[in-house]
Amino acid sequence: MSKIKNKLYKEFYSSFKKINKNKIKNVFITSDLSNLYKIDIKNNQKIQIILKALIDSLGKGYTIFFPAASLNLIGKKEFFDKKNTRTYSMGSLSEYIRKYKKCDRSNHPYWSILGIGKNSKILRSTSSHAFAHESAWSKMLELDTLQINLNIEPWNAVSLIHFVETIMGVPYRYNKEFQHSMKIDGKIYKKKFYLPVRFNSPKIRKKYNKKLIFFKIMKKNKKLFFNKNFYGQNIWSFKMRDFFEVSVKELKRNIYTCVNKPIKKYKNY
Repeated sequence: MSKIKNKLYKEFYSSFKKINKNKIKNVFITSDLSNLYKIDIKNNQKIQIILKALIDSLGKGYTIFFPAASLNLIGKKEFFDKKNTRTYSMGSLSEYIRKYKKCDRSNHPYWSILGIGKNSKILRSTSSHAFAHESAWSKMLELDTLQINLNIEPWNAVSLIHFVETIMGVPYRYNKEFQHSMKIDGKIYKKKFYLPVRFNSPKIRKKYNKKLIFFKIMKKNKKLFFNKNFYGQNIWSFKMRDFFEVSVKELKRNIYTCVNKPIKKYKNY
């Protein structure tokens, strides 16, 4: 391994060790590797080194999950194929993993999750609702998964909030039914799927950095970890269960925590 590659590996291995103080084996990772462009190594090699550093830091029995949404398929006739449908705006790491031979993917055309390792098989049977019980998010919570954010502030990339909003039945969202074609074992089937979407009202607006309040609480309780490595990568980690507990408590206190104010009338999309 060249000096450049070795330095990259050591920096990320050290960072992953530091932000996984509880030595958790199940990890969900979301990333932005764009600020590594100056490193004189091919992109795929950078990804391979970072992935190896993560796997080595976790040790035997690891499982790593990755976001694999393809929301660009909504309203299109293109069928969903777990193996061949590209992720959309999920980053180069997710796209790299999608091409793995031994990679599992949950069966939702718009919001799927990729997984490799010991427990990735939980993705082979998930709910037709992207964020309900028995969804990939529900199952990751059961595994006591650690979320790692590479160079993305956690309050800007915590889709778990949609699971919380769904099970809490927030009054500003409803479960919308979609029909989409799927390719399964070489055959095309049309199936029903569900996503939580916001009611169409100009008065319903997300609060700026709405989830920041949850992470302020987690930081105060020492449940949010941070490390910055030599390459300027800001890395955060937190247990999904900790975020779940904090957000549920806050939504119980004020169900409108994530929107500007209570709304009396709603109109569907």
